[in-house]
Amino acid sequence: MGSLNLVVPLIMWGREAPTHDISCVLFTRSCRTIVTGSRDGQICVWDFDPPTLKLTPRCLLVGHTASVICLAQGGHGRGTTFIVSSSENGEMCKWDLRDGRCVEVLKSSNIHSSMTAYQMLNVSDVRLFCVGNYPEILIYDPHTLDILFSLAARIQPDWISALHILRPPRRNDEVVLGVTTGGWVKVWTVSEREVRPREPIYEHEAKMIHSLNALCLVCCTYNQRTVLIVSQDDWQIYDAGDFSQLCRVGVTVGERWMGGDFLAADRVIVWTDMGQAYIYKLPTKLLKGKAVSCIVESRAFHNKQVEGDNPVMYGIVQPQNDEQLVNSPSWQFMMIPLESGAEKLLLRGDCEGQVMLWRLADVSENQLQQISQVYPFQPLIFPATLNHSMSKAWAAMTPPPIGVLDQLEGEKNPPRITASLFLPLQGRLACGREDGSIILVPATETIMLHLLHGKHHHYHNWAQPMVLRGHQGRVNCLLYPHGESSRYDMAHLVSGGIDFSINVWDMYTGNLVHRFVVQAGQVLQLLVPPPTCTPRIQNCICSVSEDHSVALLSIKERKLVLLASKHLYPVLSIKWRPEHDFLMVATHDGSVYVWQMETGHLDRVLQGVTAEEVLGACDEHLTASGSGSGGASSEAGLANPAVHLFRGLRHRNLAAIRHAAQRGIQQVLGEQNNQQDIHDSSKMRTCPLMIQGLRTNKQDANSHVLFFDIEALIVQLLSDEYTLMSPGTLEANELIMSSQYQRMNVLTHPASPEAAKKIADGNGSGRVHIPRHLDVTAQTLQIGQMLMSLLHSWGLDPSLDHTCEHILGLLKPRVPVSYGLISKSGYMALFMPTWHPVRDADMPPINLPPDLASELPPEMVELEHRTQVFTCRGHWEVSPALTTHHLLALVSVANTLQDMNAATLIPEQERRRKNHIQSSKANQMVTNHEDEFSRQQSVIKQGWSTLTALHTVLLPDCVAAAGAPTYQPPMVEILARRWQDRCQEVREAAQALLKTELSRMGANGRQKLVELWSPHLPTHTEPLPTGPTSYSNPEAQHPPRPEHPATKTTSGAPSVNTTLNGTSGNSSVGSTSSERTMEPHPHLDEDHYDEEMDGETCREVVAQTEGRRKQATAIILLGVIGAYHGQDSAEGFGLGNLAMQTSKALAYLVLAPPAPKLPAHTPLRRAAIDLIGRGFPVWEPYLDVAKVLLALLDLCADTDRLAPSMKYGLPLIPEADSCRTASNALTLIAEARPPAFITTMAREVARFNALQQNAQSLQLNIHNTVLHRAKTEILRVMEYLIVHKRCHIMDLMVEVMDIVLHCVDSGHLKSRGLNEVFPSICGFPQVSHCPHTRRIATGAKNGNIAIYELRAYKCQMIAAHGSSVTALSFSPDGKYLASYSIGENKLSFWQTSSGMFGLGASQTKCTKTFSTAPVPDIVRMNPQRLPKLVWISNKTVVHMMADGTEHRFNA
Repeated sequence: MGSLNLVVPLIMWGREAPTHDISCVLFTRSCRTIVTGSRDGQICVWDFDPPTLKLTPRCLLVGHTASVICLAQGGHGRGTTFIVSSSENGEMCKWDLRDGRCVEVLKSSNIHSSMTAYQMLNVSDVRLFCVGNYPEILIYDPHTLDILFSLAARIQPDWISALHILRPPRRNDEVVLGVTTGGWVKVWTVSEREVRPREPIYEHEAKMIHSLNALCLVCCTYNQRTVLIVSQDDWQIYDAGDFSQLCRVGVTVGERWMGGDFLAADRVIVWTDMGQAYIYKLPTKLLKGKAVSCIVESRAFHNKQVEGDNPVMYGIVQPQNDEQLVNSPSWQFMMIPLESGAEKLLLRGDCEGQVMLWRLADVSENQLQQISQVYPFQPLIFPATLNHSMSKAWAAMTPPPIGVLDQLEGEKNPPRITASLFLPLQGRLACGREDGSIILVPATETIMLHLLHGKHHHYHNWAQPMVLRGHQGRVNCLLYPHGESSRYDMAHLVSGGIDFSINVWDMYTGNLVHRFVVQAGQVLQLLVPPPTCTPRIQNCICSVSEDHSVALLSIKERKLVLLASKHLYPVLSIKWRPEHDFLMVATHDGSVYVWQMETGHLDRVLQGVTAEEVLGACDEHLTASGSGSGGASSEAGLANPAVHLFRGLRHRNLAAIRHAAQRGIQQVLGEQNNQQDIHDSSKMRTCPLMIQGLRTNKQDANSHVLFFDIEALIVQLLSDEYTLMSPGTLEANELIMSSQYQRMNVLTHPASPEAAKKIADGNGSGRVHIPRHLDVTAQTLQIGQMLMSLLHSWGLDPSLDHTCEHILGLLKPRVPVSYGLISKSGYMALFMPTWHPVRDADMPPINLPPDLASELPPEMVELEHRTQVFTCRGHWEVSPALTTHHLLALVSVANTLQDMNAATLIPEQERRRKNHIQSSKANQMVTNHEDEFSRQQSVIKQGWSTLTALHTVLLPDCVAAAGAPTYQPPMVEILARRWQDRCQEVREAAQALLKTELSRMGANGRQKLVELWSPHLPTHTEPLPTGPTSYSNPEAQHPPRPEHPATKTTSGAPSVNTTLNGTSGNSSVGSTSSERTMEPHPHLDEDHYDEEMDGETCREVVAQTEGRRKQATAIILLGVIGAYHGQDSAEGFGLGNLAMQTSKALAYLVLAPPAPKLPAHTPLRRAAIDLIGRGFPVWEPYLDVAKVLLALLDLCADTDRLAPSMKYGLPLIPEADSCRTASNALTLIAEARPPAFITTMAREVARFNALQQNAQSLQLNIHNTVLHRAKTEILRVMEYLIVHKRCHIMDLMVEVMDIVLHCVDSGHLKSRGLNEVFPSICGFPQVSHCPHTRRIATGAKNGNIAIYELRAYKCQMIAAHGSSVTALSFSPDGKYLASYSIGENKLSFWQTSSGMFGLGASQTKCTKTFSTAPVPDIVRMNPQRLPKLVWISNKTVVHMMADGTEHRFNA
């Protein structure tokens, strides 16, 4: 249900491996994974196979904005392992290693230098002990990244530079040893029971030692008495008892120690920054007695060090080749206990991206003696067991991984791509290269060429590139000004290069329009000024150069407007103050230079706090001006919200993402107030495909990430489809229901001809206007074709594959695709092309046609085989999150194409289909051609339907049948969050997948799910806890619609329930207290982390928000389980407590008045409305049905104006979406429990009528009440019940008539009969209307007759029969009423007499009664065959049976 779109990323890596300058390494405890962090901020996850010693790069985690300093293992979850990473600027992230999802993010002021994961006694999970640039040790929970407690120092508090945790034998607590940068050793003892949150634990002992800036502190695991402390210049051995120094070894010239560990009680390994490690034997005199226990008491132990007591270096660990490392490598020592002893491993990662592993064999005493006797002394050399890097993995791939420009023939070593820009409006990709050329290629065609098999490989003009040559040397940046704002020329493309020049190109002709050379350094960045600048500046672009200057260049005048070149330091950022004509340039030293744009003068230079405040004010000003609805300020942002959104994604700038969304909302409101548009037009202009250049380091070539925006794709396909249809066709396809609502609306309004005309006109103008965007149908189809071809599971069902290829237009993939996954805060995991989810050992035999296999070279056969295995099963074995996103995308797009009157992805066929729709609109004749066409359509529809069924229902079994042992099922919580996604097709896909998954897991699986999520359900003591809070939401600021005020007053009578949005005179919906009040997260997005907040407050907000998100997910999940499986008592809902809690939570969400934390129309509220409808029989015992129905009716009060049908696929504004969902929920409730609906509504109508009579004395505006405003909707539901639930209606006929007469304006019944006005109710024999006397009679089940006097708005009840009334009929002149009861076999005549001269009360009395022939039981049981009464004259009635027999009776 996320406000974050459903996006499927996919990456084309290119022929060169990304640079990976390793800054830290982690070998996981399972020995199956190695994780390396880099100085560029990426993290690489490697798969390690211990038996074969094979190392494979699996995925790259992109998210940190600074160098990764340390990694730690963060415990286990359901079938996966987590790691925690920390970077130089205080970002901490928790990643799921299975698929690289970022699960938690924390930005704090604490920067950690090392994190140690440790399992404390009596604690179920590990804790992270962190030290860094703060004077304590912080202990984090690795799952939530909350600080649990801290270890602080009383004596000489200082930064802790290294720590070690150990558990002494026969003790129940942990001892933490830490050494500060100033050389103090401190000892803490910690046990879980002593921990108090927010209270620090102080040290027990402290002592000064001779070791400054220690890098590493290790306690010997064999005896827990010897301690190794390593600093840059020396390493020392101390006694843990009294911290006396036992020995010290310095460092050789040109090297620095980096860390060390114990190999045995008397062996130490220490490593250096030059990439080597040395193994020492400690002097045995220090270790008298057993080697494993120091005899600290012996005198010799404490004697001063003498010659010959020095540790002996007997081994060197070094790589095979001599290397010069620019940066120091990162090391980790691991001891893995095995049955045959311990395996000792040393892992190293270096700045070249190499990962090396050494297995350190034990050296016995005898071997040592032999070495020491050889002269000159030759230490043992330990060669590396494993040496691997990304570039080696890339080199081993044949053919190499695909890049975007691989189709350019004749280039043996093509120049690197150094800048990329995607132009969505043209569908072209511009790539600047190292040799100065710029290549423009059609994006979708190029990608299809590389990824998919198909006819396009034979077209010689397919994906033809255009080459622009004009730069000498590398192209650094590209800008398409028209993409940022429509004020620029559509044809212009701007490029900046290393040759100091800025070129303006005409993209269509390929000519160089103008060349600027104004700066004395390479051009680093190109920008567009904001739209509120002066007209002259509006035609400029801004360029930033390496000579620290900033230039404004006018493209229109082709001259320099401003050259700001007095900056002493490199430019950091640029801000604008258009109304003051100021350009602000922030530089790396913290200064801000303020330039006047028009005159080119330097106005002032600011520093320090003033500079920061001025920059901050610019941001605030931008936000304020950008969020104003309408006006020039918001227009530029809306030129392409996608640019803002993906720029936000790229820089992980949430403010940008949120800002883009906000502007979308403002635009919706603007349009809505002008033209009554119900579409959420923030999605209307987004391109379904975005391509983003990606590189891990400035020196790298660009890889390209493709973002498929599923919602945008669906919107484009559907809006193209709907614009082809006339309103009649839309109505026929049940996409809109305007005629039905119009009919109901006419009935509920006064019957004057002017009013009817006005309503008809109003409805005409309120017809759904389909928004039209640029005609990009062909490109959209290609994007859809590409996406569906790549996501479809080829090979599981051969007949479906044939259909897909030949009928639906899908193409088979050529390579196993590298997917990505966007997770929290826009962080991404990108899978490597070197990794395949199916291990080589599990690969099935090659299955290719023999003739094809003989033609292809062996590496192509292998590639084809790997592709087949990947698409068939490997794709679904990666991770649950990937499965979820891909299935949602696949099923929602397939459903869209199926709903589009069976569209295909073959362009020629699609053109024919659209022409057919157009011609059928004009020409109504049916021909043979029509039959052929419809036959073809049904085949296509069947194809999409089979494809959907395979991926929603049959996939797990098919994948298992294909030999996959580990199918990863979709994640139910993600599906639950999308239960009411903004996009209807995604919503339906999520609902179908979630229902299937819940059925598949069986009762036990559902029970586990209930146990897992039920603790997150809120518990209410009061029905409506409210109260404003500081958490703001974009939608909370929506102004109410002018003709639908947000505050509607209901009655002030104490008997009336306060309805939604209604504040009654004396009922206070104030701040009520509650045990655990629920304010769930209104937007269940994947992302709720605000970068701008500082660490600690942010942490609290995130924790609260996470709690609310879990609450919301729990409500939806349990609501779905209850709605679909709750009637089975085995599910736990039958027992009552769970059903009660869930129903209370759902009801709260429906009834709670709008608040900042829970705005009126959010996906969460919609989900609650929907689930109350779907599971009404389960929730009914615990609900106040009247309140819920009134709340739903209140939402539906404007249905006739707002809502198309549930089949209508374009995103709607939130108000219209809530309205449509509530209308559907009412239908479901009425269908599931007709008696409850009818009796509740009849009770409310009676209450309304009582109020109406006293409205003046109570000073009430009766027209504002829900029952008055929602008449149209009530009438629609009643008509639905009359048609579909006849037998229930017959039992409650009087109540039904009460409701119908409340809704239908009595004016309509003056001139026309009831059978004309509301014909459906006249199908019942126990209803009769006399237009002459304007009375309506209705027979009840208890034998009473209700006579409604329409003139006097009165109803009179007569006790007529002993059993239910079967038929009623007024005589033509209205003097007599005949009634018949089948139970009594009795027919009566009634006459109404009024008082003298029409005064006094009228009385109805029985004039005659006749017995009738008994009716056989078979007729009694069938409501369709009941007898009827038909008057043939004013005095004679015929009792007519269903078999045609008649009996006449005279009044």
